[in-house]
Amino acid sequence: MEPQRSRATALAVVAALVLLAAAPRPASALPRLTRGGYEQGQRIEVKGLVTDPAGRPIGDLQVVLELGREVFDFRTFGRTKKKVTPVTATTTARGEYTIVFPWDDFYNSFELVVGVPVRGPKGETLSELERQDLSRRMERGTPVVASVVVENASFVRNFREFLATVDSADERRVYEQLGRPDKVQVTKFPDRDETAWWYFQAGRVYRFVDGTLRATEQFDPVREFPQ
Repeated sequence: MEPQRSRATALAVVAALVLLAAAPRPASALPRLTRGGYEQGQRIEVKGLVTDPAGRPIGDLQVVLELGREVFDFRTFGRTKKKVTPVTATTTARGEYTIVFPWDDFYNSFELVVGVPVRGPKGETLSELERQDLSRRMERGTPVVASVVVENASFVRNFREFLATVDSADERRVYEQLGRPDKVQVTKFPDRDETAWWYFQAGRVYRFVDGTLRATEQFDPVREFPQ
């Protein structure tokens, strides 16, 4: 009888160990995995290169990763985005950028925006150049590599050329108030340079002589203006 009792005891111990291993562990003992296999708070990296269509890097552009949550809106019977949180970086002289943020399972929409800050009547805003949806790529793991080609690179070049000419106190004051003009006309004379800044939607033209404001003219605002 003793060998049978020992065998039964051994089997009972093995069964207890199997049940213990199969029993669910407390939530605190398990890593909290979210969509894409990420842990809550995990460091996520998004990086890439921003270039023009010829492959030349564009530096000093803003790159914004918009973290959002898409939900179904029963009022419009469509998807809508709420609580957008931006995470921003700036491209280097080589066009490179890196964005790092902690993963939060609350967000299910990830869009990358490349733009240039432009001042206007309501303050400085980001003039969007390109946008990419990274939601699917975000599920493949970190780092997420997203390179962007700015098709309208001439806008960046022209805007920066304009900013380089804003060097007098009068010009800076008008730019701070109204932002980038819709059109700039420059007339060179042997003894002076005359510049006109046209703001078609505001119905104003500012005329400078060697950077000094000489006249302000008003006209009927127009929505569609010549380029």
